[in-house]
Amino acid sequence: MNSNVENRIHENFPKYIDALKQLVRIPSISFDNFDQKFVMDSAEAVKAMFAKAGYTNIQFLLPPSGRPTVYAESLTSPDKPTILLYAHHDVQPPMREALWNSAPFEPETRGDRLYGRGTADDKAGIITHIAAAQQVRELLGDKGPNLKFIIEGEEESGSAGFAEILEKHAELLKCDAVIVADLGNFAKGVPSITTTLRGMSAVNVTLRSTKAPLHSGSWSGPLPDPAQALCRMIASLADADGKILIPNFEDGLVPPTAEELASYRSLGYSEKTFRCESGVLDKVSLTVPEGEILESLWRRPSIVVTTMEVGSRTNAGNVLQDCAYARIGIRLAPGMNADACAEKLEKFLRDQTPNGLEISIDIEDGANPFVTDIAHPFFKKMSEAMKEAYKTEPKFIGCGASIPGAELFRKTFGDIPILLTGLEDPECAAHGENESLYLPDFEAGIIAETLFFMSLAD
Repeated sequence: MNSNVENRIHENFPKYIDALKQLVRIPSISFDNFDQKFVMDSAEAVKAMFAKAGYTNIQFLLPPSGRPTVYAESLTSPDKPTILLYAHHDVQPPMREALWNSAPFEPETRGDRLYGRGTADDKAGIITHIAAAQQVRELLGDKGPNLKFIIEGEEESGSAGFAEILEKHAELLKCDAVIVADLGNFAKGVPSITTTLRGMSAVNVTLRSTKAPLHSGSWSGPLPDPAQALCRMIASLADADGKILIPNFEDGLVPPTAEELASYRSLGYSEKTFRCESGVLDKVSLTVPEGEILESLWRRPSIVVTTMEVGSRTNAGNVLQDCAYARIGIRLAPGMNADACAEKLEKFLRDQTPNGLEISIDIEDGANPFVTDIAHPFFKKMSEAMKEAYKTEPKFIGCGASIPGAELFRKTFGDIPILLTGLEDPECAAHGENESLYLPDFEAGIIAETLFFMSLAD
């Protein structure tokens, strides 16, 4: 039967690639400063795919923003397990389009990778769910599990309305397990199930000194420069090794167990590999030793300045600017709380503000860290399905990124298995320029999910 599954999916794989290309062509960027018409277009395209596949109860679940989450279902029998399949159809902005080797929203195959914004993150996840569900329906009919689909429309912009959707539609979405197809594999060809996620939050800081920009020759000296002041404030957040200096910031932090650390070491991840995958410059030294790289990425907090703005680079002149702006993102390790940490960051920045400068801080919605227990039999079934599909032993890994929906699913449905899978890999450049999807893993991912569904009928 397994070889039959592989053959069927291989024969249909060109159709799955075409379906993915159809979605990638829609620039469904869910940030407010982009045209939200395309998010609606993307939702309509997903809805049409569900209708074509013959699924039922297809509908939009609307958050306050109006960016649709798409729901559909394929139900077999009340005595079969119900699996909720999550992915998202919105994407990140293309960043610097001049650095793309092909148009970000015109998918292009080069070698064994498909390039385009959303190929790996996360429109491939949508097609994986649809394709695997199609196969198990055709092969097993009503002997397969009940499948429900929830394809979010604002994950990349923070999932601000997702909690409301889950709360309002909890009965509709009720399930025995969730598959979140929005993560990745440890490496190309190495199937992985993610067991921990870092949380996240961010603050937007504006520091102001005068009512308007001034001639730097006539006014600088007596007046404090908001740009330098903000830089000093940001520099005070951590030491040269990245250790966060905000008092009590790491309260509640749960360190990895000895078994988890041993698992990280077993992956054989080297500094050379990290430097190659991250593209770090040759003379730049890391802030942690080689043996702590994965622990630092997966189980420790970090602070990153994601944006700074003082005047305009293209219109630079001899000006003492009136204000400086920065967006400061925080990543939180298991045990930490997003709201509490954002508030500590805000207080620390206010306490560091020099010379009575006017400061305004806006805290964005955050997401708490996530840890799952792999003792449930579904994890073994998924691991076995991945091994069969990829022809190699799967890995249990952590992830330094955040998926707000993971913890929200737990709050909504209780202690059910939440399997974090996906098709990103270290070369995919998710969120960056030239995002791409490794096509052999795309095919193997569809096979693995199909085999997992079939295992639930045993």
